[in-house]
Amino acid sequence: VAEKAGQMLESLVPDIQKTAELVQEINAASAEQNTGAEQINRAIQQLDQVIQQNASAAEETASTSEELASQAEQLQASIVMLINVDAASERKTASGRPVVTQVQAQAKADSADAHGALPLAKQAKVLESAGKGASLKMGNGSDKGDDEFEQY
Repeated sequence: VAEKAGQMLESLVPDIQKTAELVQEINAASAEQNTGAEQINRAIQQLDQVIQQNASAAEETASTSEELASQAEQLQASIVMLINVDAASERKTASGRPVVTQVQAQAKADSADAHGALPLAKQAKVLESAGKGASLKMGNGSDKGDDEFEQY
């Protein structure tokens, strides 16, 4: 019986060793999976950070775009007003003063503006009180260079 038990133990030892090796391999594979999962987690966090930065940059770009559009409208209105003032400069007001002089005098009186420019509403009132400005039709279609510009 003892000999038979010894033989059985001898046959079991290699199986036990093989099982121990398999457990070690499973442990090593689990550690590698854990390392891979940590790397994936870090990559996702970095991706999230980049996405947030892109969203912030997109918001800033949209805000800047809106500001530029607003400034373009103001510039366009100012140019129209200046053209009207220039065209009306030859005409005199009821007091005999040129329209431009009257607008400039009003601009000096309203110099509280940071740029010393008259607000458009006040420019229009001054011009209305002085007489109608020139009517410009800029869409006659004869200038081929206008095709490359976008109209707003």
